[in-house]
Amino acid sequence: MKAEALIGTRLSADQIKGAVLAETLLSPDDHRHILVPKGRVLGEQDWPLVTAARVRELHVLRLEPGDIHEDEAARRLARVVAGPGIDLHGPVESQMRLVAALNGIFEVDVSRLLALNSIPDISVFTLFDGQLVAQGKTVAGVKVTPFVVAEQRLAEAERVAAAAPILRVLAFRPMRVGVLVRERLELAAREKFQASIEAKVAWFGSHLVGIHYVADSVDVVAAALTELVATADLILTAGANATDPLDPTLLALGRLGAHMEKQGAPAHPGSAVWLAYLEDRPVFGVAACGMFSRATVLDLILPRLFTGARLGAADFNGLGHGGLLSRDMSFRFPSYGAFDTLDP
Repeated sequence: MKAEALIGTRLSADQIKGAVLAETLLSPDDHRHILVPKGRVLGEQDWPLVTAARVRELHVLRLEPGDIHEDEAARRLARVVAGPGIDLHGPVESQMRLVAALNGIFEVDVSRLLALNSIPDISVFTLFDGQLVAQGKTVAGVKVTPFVVAEQRLAEAERVAAAAPILRVLAFRPMRVGVLVRERLELAAREKFQASIEAKVAWFGSHLVGIHYVADSVDVVAAALTELVATADLILTAGANATDPLDPTLLALGRLGAHMEKQGAPAHPGSAVWLAYLEDRPVFGVAACGMFSRATVLDLILPRLFTGARLGAADFNGLGHGGLLSRDMSFRFPSYGAFDTLDP
């Protein structure tokens, strides 16, 4: 890269051809109006605008062998950084925008992202690792700092990113969801409950196979769970008392040979949750209110369950960091409106 200062009175269309503009050219009559943006590779078509700017000295860069313009560098970098579930847009003002191609969990290889940004002139900035994103959400930006970057630096960045994508959106798996409720809900409350849970499940690309309202009987609960295990990939339950060892739902799970992974979560609201596995089917228990629109631990755990991952105690224990679920934490929740009723 070679920097040049071209004297305005001696400028010609031939002189500017192929040069990279190092400064924005503004209208001499209105400095809010941009005639030519910085970073543009100038051509003959730009000559009328350059002359209209009436500059005394024009600062440009000349590309030399091994130099890459920022637009092409951003494209190349974005292609190796972005993994599954991400679409590329741009460049706009020499920045590539990386966008979620689907609803999912945004994952970042943080250590490799740090290694990438440690390379001079390379700049990749993202949302937080583990953040939920809806289709169309911008998840990252990619660019190089200068107008022109050395091929060797770009190649180094490509080597860092080559092993595996640094960024990806983990897709949700379509699942059949069954619900078991031991609450005596009136008809109006049941309709609201069903509408809420259907909206949440649909956001993940899944569907309900049925809602069972059952009596407080170990036999009845066990029969309902047996039926749901045969028809559902994920079972949600409401109405059980996780702190009562004699609760009918917990006794029914024990009778059926379920394995309890975790009871309780270090978060609020919604700490009284539990997760068990029955014939490898996750059975997730919450308070009935947690299945309405209020944002609770339910809405933090559901996304992980819908990826098909098997969760354990460690996944719940990690909720403590960021587990104070105020409105400030709304970005952690799915965009189906759960956080609309968060405490201020």
